[in-house]
Formats: sequence, structure tokens, C-alpha cells
Amino acid sequence: MDAPLMDVFAPYEQAENPSKPASQAVALDRAMRMAVDGLMGTSQGRLLLRWLLHLCRNFYAEDVGDAPQQAESARLFYTEGRRMVGMRLIRLLQQANPGHLPLLLQTKENDAHDLSTF
Repeated sequence: MDAPLMDVFAPYEQAENPSKPASQAVALDRAMRMAVDGLMGTSQGRLLLRWLLHLCRNFYAEDVGDAPQQAESARLFYTEGRRMVGMRLIRLLQQANPGHLPLLLQTKENDAHDLSTF
């Protein structure tokens, strides 16, 4: 029987035996995959995932323009941080179900929403 999933951010729900970090990592991985599956199961969940991917700008080229060198570097570091989060989300989508990402990118169900307005 599987152990119940726990909220990793709630200290009162932590496992009683902290000497098993591998089992906690497996439980967290399973919980995250289930969360992604749940989000992909609803149009609102897919909208949220598309919006997050849009914010992370993984599929956009960054143009720093004529910014000074220091500002250019800071902007690139910030952008790469966003992209790293987006890549983690894409990897989670792929691990949960390899069909999630193509469905998320190909569907037209959210064409009525302009994600850049959020």
C-alpha cells in the first residue's frame, strides 16, 4: 500500500523518519506528476500551465538591444533564471506523460485568451 502523499511545505506533515530522504524524494516526484496530470485534465489547468510556460519565455529569443553592459548581463541572468524554471516545468510535463507537452502546445482551446495580458 502506498504511503499517503504529504505537503512538503507543511512541517507538521513531514514523514516521521527523516533518515529516509530517498523515499521522500520518490513521494515528492509522484505527487508532482499527479499534480501535473490533474492540471492537464482540465481546461483551466492547461491554461495555467500555458501561462506559466509563457512567463518563462522558453520559446522566445531575448534581445537586450542597446543596453549598457551591466544592464545587459543582469537582464540575461534574470531571463536565464526564468527559463530554468520553464525547463523544470517542461521536464516535469514530459516525465508525467510524454504526451502532455505536445497536447499543451498544439491545442487551440485557449486561443480566446491573450496570455501576454496577465
